[in-house]
Amino acid sequence: MNINNQVSPIANSLLRIGKTMQSNQSHENRIFWSNHRRIFFIALFFAMICFVAPASYAATMLFKSNFGPGVSVGAPYNYYPTGNGAWQQITGTDQETGHRWPINALGAIFSGIQLITVDPITPATIGNYITNQIRPVTGPKGNVVNELFQNVKIKGAVGQAGSQAALLINRPSSKGDVKDLYITYWFKYPADMVDKLDSAVSSGNWRTQFAFKTGGYAGNEDYGDYRININILKGIDGNLYWLTKGDNLANGPFPGVTYWREENHTVPVPLDKWFKFEVYWHRSSGSDGRFWAAIDGEILVDYHGSTMGQYNLPITRIMVNDAYSGGYPTVESHSTGLEIWNGFPCGDGVSCHNFDTVAPSTPGSLTGKLTKSTTFSSVALSWIPSSDTVGVAGYAIYRNGKRIGASITTKYTDMISTSVGSATGALYSYTVKAFDAAENLSGTSSTYSITY
Repeated sequence: MNINNQVSPIANSLLRIGKTMQSNQSHENRIFWSNHRRIFFIALFFAMICFVAPASYAATMLFKSNFGPGVSVGAPYNYYPTGNGAWQQITGTDQETGHRWPINALGAIFSGIQLITVDPITPATIGNYITNQIRPVTGPKGNVVNELFQNVKIKGAVGQAGSQAALLINRPSSKGDVKDLYITYWFKYPADMVDKLDSAVSSGNWRTQFAFKTGGYAGNEDYGDYRININILKGIDGNLYWLTKGDNLANGPFPGVTYWREENHTVPVPLDKWFKFEVYWHRSSGSDGRFWAAIDGEILVDYHGSTMGQYNLPITRIMVNDAYSGGYPTVESHSTGLEIWNGFPCGDGVSCHNFDTVAPSTPGSLTGKLTKSTTFSSVALSWIPSSDTVGVAGYAIYRNGKRIGASITTKYTDMISTSVGSATGALYSYTVKAFDAAENLSGTSSTYSITY
């Protein structure tokens, strides 16, 4: 929006109004008007500027991962005393985004997969119930990407949700609340999910997409007073629909209370294809509280009101997605392209689906320094940062035309002796490109070359 184009007609209109008002005044009032009209119209003029000027919704990216090379799912560990579950860490630096697992944001103490099983398991039998892996697949844009595949194989009878595999961010209540957060990722359900949900069996017709829970009641991190979850349900007509609900079912010792619920029968549940899931919340006990979600840019829910529980406890568990259902096994989750921001990236209540089509500016003034030693050699690169209409997500680093890694800062160190088997006289040429969350790539920076 060009603010000057908006303000000029307003200013002209104000002046015309002022002249009309002035011509209708008595002599005494015209003297008064002459002394005060400038103050009046200056104030009104700036008020109108504020009214027509577009709002700016700056948000900061906290984390991004495509589950790319360098990221792996560890073996299950820390088995429950009851035997009914374990934990799996996700670790490593994503070479496509430059971000590292475990997530170093939100005060997280765990970011991986929580495994809960209907029966006691051991390291030898847990794979019969749940498997989680990172694997290459055809992605949302038709290219090969890595996905996190969560697969619950044994879960109990229909109507019994005995096993689940949640992609979980766990944080202590001592870190305070997560007041504002936006999460998005690409997700895919299997083609036969309709058949896996049974509306004729009590509690056999649902599947969870997302949830968060509070915690910290009476010093217990698992005792919460508030939960929001998004489920898919199968109606008696056989059709799938979305249900979003705010309640106090967060494992606390309280009688169950539903504070609000919203059904959406309009936004379709995509099957056997990738869709973009987005969720945002602002936590407040007042009317400014908000919970918003969208599927492929279509708003699923936009609730306004209290998003707090009885005791105002902080969020301690974020189930980014959850392979959890009352229906038939298997229960599958396919996800990629996870992003976490501290607010709406693309504008208040604006979906980022197909929003950002503009590439970042080209990184400037690439330079470097070669360091040699008897045990290693490295090239330390640095450059002037790029800018972007939404936000620069990172920088792709290229050596001799081949992408070798990514950085979330304007610096990168390449260990050339161990990575490429350097030889005296070898020429190494480096370039950098910026990318945004939508994977738009900037132009190529200037080249920095060194001879080893």
